[in-house]
Amino acid sequence: MREVLLEFVSLLAESLLNWLLPVVASMAAAWLFAKAKEAWAKLKAAKPEEIELLEKIARMAVLAAEQSGLSGAIQDKKAYALDLVENALLERGIKVNIHEIEAAIEAAVMNEFNRGKVE
Repeated sequence: MREVLLEFVSLLAESLLNWLLPVVASMAAAWLFAKAKEAWAKLKAAKPEEIELLEKIARMAVLAAEQSGLSGAIQDKKAYALDLVENALLERGIKVNIHEIEAAIEAAVMNEFNRGKVE
């Protein structure tokens, strides 16, 4: 009898997790995406000229990384884009923290390749 009860509880828990985890994961992703957009908007308000330039450079770097990746010239597109952006900003005397650069690159990837898929 005990084994039957344990099997029932195990199946029930598995079924609940199979149903609940995707819901929780999608809610967490939506929350994280909203927080990232909010943080980016605050950053843009604080340093509008620098962030506008960062966005333009990040977009060009993402497109260059994609093209270089397709041709087989590079293996790690993100690292390549990070280097391009960081060097371009340093050449202009602009100091931006690496997390801001990563965020700009992720935003550029989202805009260029996932437009309309996530909102």
